[in-house]
Amino acid sequence: MQRTQIKNYIASPLNYIGGKARVLDQILPCFPTDIDILVDLFCGGCNVGINAGANYTIYNDTSKELIGLLKTFRRMKNDTIIARINALVDEYGFSKTRDHSFAYYGGNANLGVSVYNRDKYLKLRDAFNQYPKRDNQYYILLYTLVLFGFNNQLRFNSFGEFNLPVGKRDFNKVIEAKLVKFFDALRSQDCLFSISDFRKFDFNNLTEKSFVYCDPPYLITKATYNEKDGWTEEDERDLLYVLDGLNERGIRFALSNVLEHEGKKNVLLYEWLTNRAYTVTDIFMDYHYSNYQKKSKAADSREVLITNY
Repeated sequence: MQRTQIKNYIASPLNYIGGKARVLDQILPCFPTDIDILVDLFCGGCNVGINAGANYTIYNDTSKELIGLLKTFRRMKNDTIIARINALVDEYGFSKTRDHSFAYYGGNANLGVSVYNRDKYLKLRDAFNQYPKRDNQYYILLYTLVLFGFNNQLRFNSFGEFNLPVGKRDFNKVIEAKLVKFFDALRSQDCLFSISDFRKFDFNNLTEKSFVYCDPPYLITKATYNEKDGWTEEDERDLLYVLDGLNERGIRFALSNVLEHEGKKNVLLYEWLTNRAYTVTDIFMDYHYSNYQKKSKAADSREVLITNY
């Protein structure tokens, strides 16, 4: 089954495995239309918050690097960001497929420009990991790594070092146009950026017209954000407890999650739903293209949106 995607959404310049860019046309119609404050509690690439149309949006995540990058995007001018990225492209000698084909750099549709850029990318990665302070240039270096890195993802190891390998693509005209559109949308929003564990987030200022959207790591799937047991059963229980607390206060929420995946069931989530009158909406997602280290292309998944209204 393939779905016809609706393209009229602002696309994030950050790629998160499990991100909701490709199912916005299913998720957003389920949202309330009178949101005064939207809390994007696990904001990631901000695909949901940037498109939800709330009066005020709070982007929250535990990643200091991500939130710092978003703040930098918002305060700097488009021309300055793009000029600095291009300066790094020239300094390190990266490919420019906006001007030349893959073949010009010894690549093809499968390999892209990964071979040509690999050594250059590793030098940039080393320079970033040794950069001494978190100023604007730090985040320009970081985002240039994202642009030339594997699947345009953001990932750090346990030592705080950016550790993704080189990717297949570079900073082309399509990506530049996508960046500008996202930057403009982010600056036009009335929004706040927050770095907080979901258990410590302050929900006290929310009202009955507020809305909390949760897209946590999925307990029964594997992705770069959930390697080495990054999201545990304790985390899952704690989040469900937080959502029940919001419901008791009359605050609306929506939770993206999976009930079943590759023969596994999220027993905690099933048991939680059994005793509550929450609404479960099935979401179609083509995992053939999106899952990280997928074991079975034919395996069934049941992705859902759970709401309390």
